Amino acid sequence: MDNRPIGVFDSGVGGLSIWRAIRKLVPQENLVFFADSGHVPYGEKSTEELTDLTGRITAFLLDQGCKLIVVACNTATVHAIDHLRTRFSDVSFVGVVPVVKTLARLTRTGTIAVLSTPATAESTYLADLIGEFASDKRVVNVGCDGLEDLVEAGNLRTKQTTALLERHLAPVRASDADVVGLGCTHYPFLRNRIKTLLGPGVRVYDPSRPVARRVRQLLREHDMLGSNSNPEFRFFTTGDTELFGSVATKLLRFPVRDVGYVEL
Repeated sequence: MDNRPIGVFDSGVGGLSIWRAIRKLVPQENLVFFADSGHVPYGEKSTEELTDLTGRITAFLLDQGCKLIVVACNTATVHAIDHLRTRFSDVSFVGVVPVVKTLARLTRTGTIAVLSTPATAESTYLADLIGEFASDKRVVNVGCDGLEDLVEAGNLRTKQTTALLERHLAPVRASDADVVGLGCTHYPFLRNRIKTLLGPGVRVYDPSRPVARRVRQLLREHDMLGSNSNPEFRFFTTGDTELFGSVATKLLRFPVRDVGYVEL
């Protein structure tokens, strides 16, 4: 048994969707969550900026005693996880990537849709995934500017959020896509809204559960499963601690208190 915590980080609160799935699947694990809210959004940063920030975050989480690091951010995974694996070669990392392979396997119409940040939508990484797993499919690739910021502020049910969702979902609704992948960890908190707007004929997939299963698999393979009867959850942010605690509590429906401030 290894009762050291699992480290999870994101540019902000979106990675809490991954945190939630991990907590549910391996409930005896201690968890440390790091929100780099002081530098959100990641979608507007260069690869160099992202490798620098994520390297600093990883070093902090390792100082907290974390045994495994989850990069709970699509943009950070796409641009920085290879660098992190090279720099911290003795640490296991789990990343988050758009579920293109799953979508391509499950579509019946031959058309799939991916919703992500503009940076992920335009990335070579996503293009390569599409080329490898969905080259024979029609792909509706939507870069959803502004959506991450609204979730970051906890605005899930405002008129502004609805209007933005309707704009970003318009090309999906105009197509015959029957499966949609959520390519940003902020978006699962809007999953029910997205499903409602797209209608019952479209299935919506997010990577939270597959990531949690991968975490459990690695813990088993490396004999690192924890056995904490009363697991500890710690939260840190580079942004406003009170705002993070308030939004996180709203998103998780779980009291998030005593948030620590970190200056990278």
